[in-house]
Amino acid sequence: MKSDLLPFWRSFLRDPRRIGAIAPAGRPLGEAMVREVLAVGHPGIVIELGAGTGSITRALFEFRHLMTELIAIEKTPELAMHLRKKFPDMRIHVHCASEVERLSLPVHSNLTLVSSLPFRSLPTRDKHRLSSAIARISEKSPHFRLIQYSYFGRLPFPSPAKNLVWQRKRTVLHNLPPATVWVLERT
Repeated sequence: MKSDLLPFWRSFLRDPRRIGAIAPAGRPLGEAMVREVLAVGHPGIVIELGAGTGSITRALFEFRHLMTELIAIEKTPELAMHLRKKFPDMRIHVHCASEVERLSLPVHSNLTLVSSLPFRSLPTRDKHRLSSAIARISEKSPHFRLIQYSYFGRLPFPSPAKNLVWQRKRTVLHNLPPATVWVLERT
């Protein structure tokens, strides 16, 4: 959406490694991510990590009635403010995605993380913190899934735990650049 471009470019110019893309995700990618969220029936609590300008959030928001709750985490204050204007009824947290455990979540509920984070371009320390947080939070949920996209068909990042395995789901050619959707879940 055009309204997403100005906040996207401002954030990109400040810190390109944090943004990690040349444009906001397109609608076809958002739809592909939602298909994976809903592929297993009830996804439980859905938390978007690195919601950015809300391209994926918009697709998720349309189906929030099928989720226990939809929450977004965005580290960049300007982008979080943009999200709050677009989605005033949604919980949006301004902090690093590696602090996802700070959220008060019901014990034993299904959990689906949807990540738009540019994992490959993150600093090494941030990658380690995020991987550790994903491994820990996956243990707290009876049914855990992480849905992530990557470019050029590459694995998004190494599995953070031995019992979590990546599955390649689909490639979305109508995205700039084309993106592959992956799911990380327990074996």
